[in-house]
Amino acid sequence: MNKEVLEELLRNALSPEFLEIEDRTEAHSGHASSGGGGHYAVRIVSSRFEGLAPLARHRLVNTATDPVRQEIHALTVKAYTPEEFAAQNQSPTGRPAIPLNVL
Repeated sequence: MNKEVLEELLRNALSPEFLEIEDRTEAHSGHASSGGGGHYAVRIVSSRFEGLAPLARHRLVNTATDPVRQEIHALTVKAYTPEEFAAQNQSPTGRPAIPLNVL
C-alpha cells in the first residue's frame, strides 16, 4: 500500500479542497511495534467537516480509509474546514500562504 491509495480513498470520500499525505514509514522501519504497516500523516481540508467536532472528522477519515486499515500501523490526522485552514495559513499580506484547490 502507498500514499497514492490513501489519496484516492480520501478524495473519493471527502472531496478535499486541500490534501497532504506524508509517508513516514521509513522513519519507523525496524521498530518492533510497527507490525510492518505504514505510518502516514494526513492534513486534509474539506467542507464535509463543517459543524463536526474533531472526533467526528477523524471518524470520517477513518471510514474512508477502511479498505486499507489492515495495512496502516499509524495514521495522524489533522482535519480542517476551509475557513479554519485559511485562518491558520494567513500570510502577512492577508492572503492564504497555502492556496486551497492547488494540489
